[in-house]
Amino acid sequence: MLKNTLRWIGSSIGYLLYGAAVLALLLWLLFPKEAARRFLEASLQRVYPQMTWHVGAVQLAFPGVATAQAIEGREPGDALKVLARMDTLALRPNIVGSFANRSVQIDFRMAAGKGSVAGNARIMGQQRGVRVVGTIDGIKLADFPVFSQRLGRTLQGVVAGTFATTVVPDREELTDLEARLNAENGLLGLKRPLFGHAELPFSQGAVVLRVQGGRLVLEQGRLESELCSGEFSGMLKMERNPALGRLDVQGKLHPKAAFFKGMDSTLALQAFRVQLKDNSLPFRISGTLSDPGIHYEDFSMLVQNLEQELK
Repeated sequence: MLKNTLRWIGSSIGYLLYGAAVLALLLWLLFPKEAARRFLEASLQRVYPQMTWHVGAVQLAFPGVATAQAIEGREPGDALKVLARMDTLALRPNIVGSFANRSVQIDFRMAAGKGSVAGNARIMGQQRGVRVVGTIDGIKLADFPVFSQRLGRTLQGVVAGTFATTVVPDREELTDLEARLNAENGLLGLKRPLFGHAELPFSQGAVVLRVQGGRLVLEQGRLESELCSGEFSGMLKMERNPALGRLDVQGKLHPKAAFFKGMDSTLALQAFRVQLKDNSLPFRISGTLSDPGIHYEDFSMLVQNLEQELK
């Protein structure tokens, strides 16, 4: 009798596994690719309506990895102007994590050129939102012209770092954000020339970002350039249109020899360099991202005289 019972259990398990395998195969073969593609386009449109989104294709690969290909954010009314492009976006259910934390978890990986953004999203409920943790590796800002366009200035560099945040869809906001970002081999266009320099090239840049009371807090900011080195911190009041975000950032610059290259040795320049000596140049930036103003504190009059000569 025991032998028959064991045979029945084994047969039942076999049929269950066979049925599960057939079901998985059917889901894989009959995956609604077009419906999934349209759903992803609509989701991206809700998240960032300032661009028109297009998804080339969505595929389901065994075992259960959904991959979207050729994702483009385009200028509304101009299908040829691509402002953001992702080569692939892969989503995989994290079964172990979902059972361990009793919440749906999805691993993701976005690839753009040679760079990627990868991590995990944990769905905590409609009210609590989605907890997203990930890493950024080798993302080229030049591959996302939307940043330069929205800020109205040249923006280049290769970005890496880590981030963790909670997204609450109903409130359309980020909470508990902490990001540690680094950028290399970059270029920042300046709205107002800095001592005759219309652009600020940099070899290294770093900043820690946090969200606090609807403001983006910038901490431990560092910059290394052929023109100068510097450190900064401050806040950015975020707006839906990034260009309208209001800055309040302060810091210090340490000019290098190249900072003064090409300037005539005038009385204004000599007076500035004498007062600066081995000191740093303090600055404060305020106003909107699209039209910021800069103040040099005790050096303001000397800088004003020097800039008048550079015109």
